Amino acid sequence: PGLKEWFRSSGINAEYGPGLKEWFRSSGINAEYGEWTSIKDADDLPFGNLPFIEDEGKKISQSVTVLRYLARKYGLFPSDPADILHCEIVEQELYDLRNKMSSVCYNPYSGFGPFPGSEIGKFDHEFLKGRFAKRVAERIPKFDKILTKQFVLGDKPCYVDFLMYEILDQLRTFLPSTFEGCENVAAYMGRFMELPGLKEWFSSDDYKKGNYINAPMAEWHGKN
Repeated sequence: PGLKEWFRSSGINAEYGPGLKEWFRSSGINAEYGEWTSIKDADDLPFGNLPFIEDEGKKISQSVTVLRYLARKYGLFPSDPADILHCEIVEQELYDLRNKMSSVCYNPYSGFGPFPGSEIGKFDHEFLKGRFAKRVAERIPKFDKILTKQFVLGDKPCYVDFLMYEILDQLRTFLPSTFEGCENVAAYMGRFMELPGLKEWFSSDDYKKGNYINAPMAEWHGKN
């Protein structure tokens, strides 16, 4: 109760922040949704960015901060220092890959909203995609080596599993060949999809329709 998730557009998954939408679906918590434009300049939301949640009068922004906050509140954050360190290393590796993927998919020279585009900048999506594919092909086998348990830390998922599944799923959709031969990764993602609250979503018509991974203006947005 008292938990509200704020968003810009319910049709674009990218607006939610990696890991958050799967967490909400699996948690069974009924979050109330609010329209971001009505509150983005609030004094208690210093940077006015997305995603953010409002919980019992507190506004919390930044994707990882929100995910960690919810994990601590609902028992999905590890207590052992070694486990915390492992999760944070995995978390940052995932974000490194996701940020690199964004730089491949969004043209930094195009105009957007009030910002004019460049007249001389050149964006080569296919070239950048090829270079990024080499990086992903080198990193995914490393994930395969660490995913030897049911989930990242053991038999039960923790907060970083929600981040892990979503970013790996996005990368697999974008560059499917880089996942070939990584059986531990494939098995891990299959187990995640069977979690209560998520199994129903992954078998639903809404999921099968496909969703945006990046915003519609991206060179590659992932929508079927």
